Amino acid sequence: MSEETIDRVILIAINLITLLLLILSTPKDKLREASIIFFFKQTMTWSFGLIVVELGLIQYPIREFVKAGGTSFSFEYFIYPSLCVIFNLRYPVGAIWKKIGWVLGFPTIMTLLEVIFEHKTELIDYIHWTWYWTWIMLWLTFLISRTYFLWIYRNSGKGYSW
Repeated sequence: MSEETIDRVILIAINLITLLLLILSTPKDKLREASIIFFFKQTMTWSFGLIVVELGLIQYPIREFVKAGGTSFSFEYFIYPSLCVIFNLRYPVGAIWKKIGWVLGFPTIMTLLEVIFEHKTELIDYIHWTWYWTWIMLWLTFLISRTYFLWIYRNSGKGYSW
């Protein structure tokens, strides 16, 4: 198998794992909340992703829609929004240290995985970018999505909070 074929198999596997995580982590009674979170995060990541690619900071040598744009459809349009749904719907209740761990852990794990993909595959290539920009952008968009989610459901009586 060629390196490109292996990278495409990896991309398909990442999508399938993300889909499985999303299905297993989303309660049926929270599909409306999941949709709102997904589409809101999707708007942010797709926009930021296009800007970063157009500025020449990141390159996605292997991507799904080569003629449609330079960004990764999977990462920006499906994987990051799906993980944001999990972040918000499974946000811990109770101890502040759990919440801090959640808020810092999600972008950290995602950044570590992205750095591994950047070093080991052709799925992403940092040109004028570093891991800490990825971490900051993920952390910021997760916090923005959490704030938006809480704002939308502030009067729902469902008890969502920081």
